[in-house]
Amino acid sequence: MKKLFYLAIGAVMLSSCEKDPDMNQLDSDFTVYTQYDEVADFSSASTYYLPDSILTIGDGMKAIYWKDDNAQSLLAQVASEMNLRDYQRSEKKEAADLGIQLTYVETNTQVTGWVGGGWGWDSWWSPSFWGPYWGGGWYYPYPVSYSYSTGTMVMEIVDLRNAPVDETTQTQLPVIWQAVSSGLLSSSNHFNLQLVERAIDQSFTQSPYIQNNVNNK
Repeated sequence: MKKLFYLAIGAVMLSSCEKDPDMNQLDSDFTVYTQYDEVADFSSASTYYLPDSILTIGDGMKAIYWKDDNAQSLLAQVASEMNLRDYQRSEKKEAADLGIQLTYVETNTQVTGWVGGGWGWDSWWSPSFWGPYWGGGWYYPYPVSYSYSTGTMVMEIVDLRNAPVDETTQTQLPVIWQAVSSGLLSSSNHFNLQLVERAIDQSFTQSPYIQNNVNNK
């Protein structure tokens, strides 16, 4: 199941004391695209783990983890969205039912496959980040796009509940939800915090199936 949403916003100037990235312009248009595994049981999950950084994909092969105040603001927004849906944040990823990862694409990125490691490189988001038993690559039960343009935010939810009992056995990591927000850079290539905040909000708005029912009983 997939959903595509277009949102147009007028150009607005913002002030910022941050040097990198520079939050000073709104783009005129962006799109929010979501898709999920229709057989995934979101309602029975009760906890989630959210890392303290956002992976940034740039020109180089080395992973860059975005951790400044702007990144923390975006991560706090994602946590707030999950909390509103009655999920509880776990301090330990080993104890969480769901894992959430955010990736920001700084430059045009062509990915030929995610099998064997996140984004094609094991130095970036890797299944092993979530545990020693996740090592067989990603598993998407729905079609995915392998090309991302400059200024794209990718959010993914992975299901951590079906880890092998024997930790010496590795299996694929199931990704049950993906949200891709494109057009998040202005013509001057300045990243915009407010636009990404709106994209995150829209991603969850058009994903009502992300809702825990366990803690409501």
